[in-house]
Amino acid sequence: MTKPEPDTQAELNYLRKLNLALLTLLEKKGVLSDSEVQTVLRTAHRAAYPPKPAAPVGPALLGTRWVKPQESGEAGQD
Repeated sequence: MTKPEPDTQAELNYLRKLNLALLTLLEKKGVLSDSEVQTVLRTAHRAAYPPKPAAPVGPALLGTRWVKPQESGEAGQD
């Protein structure tokens, strides 16, 4: 038998609700302050939705070749 495909959207919703419940519990027990909870939520949101890379600016001349920056210091290595 094969396992059914996991419902990733349902798993994500469950994990979000579980984490929010844990943060709320820690806040109500006095372990975390309201500002600490908000900081954790803001940080998690930024990590989940990283900013989009900037688009190239200005018109390109004919024959211009756009080059994307290389990852992790590989510049100059061929």
